[in-house]
Amino acid sequence: QLDEEEERRKRRREKNKVAAARCRNKKKERTEFLQRESERLELMNAELKAQIEELKQERQQLILMLNRHRPTCIVRTDSIKTPESEANPLLEQLEKK
Repeated sequence: QLDEEEERRKRRREKNKVAAARCRNKKKERTEFLQRESERLELMNAELKAQIEELKQERQQLILMLNRHRPTCIVRTDSIKTPESEANPLLEQLEKK
């Protein structure tokens, strides 16, 4: 009877040891995955920020081009038969930002 009890305890300890090792490995894998994901997202974030800066510069250049073109433009907003707010939605949108 004592040997049986000891054997059961031994098997339980062994099972627990294996389960604990499996749990540690899963936790380690999860941590490594999150680390890689974090690095990937940081890289993507940096790329997107650079893209935002490029687009802001492009927007500024386009606004300058529009402003330079406006005085010589043949199609005047006063000749268009639409309300002032709809005269040039693109231009209005650009100027608001």
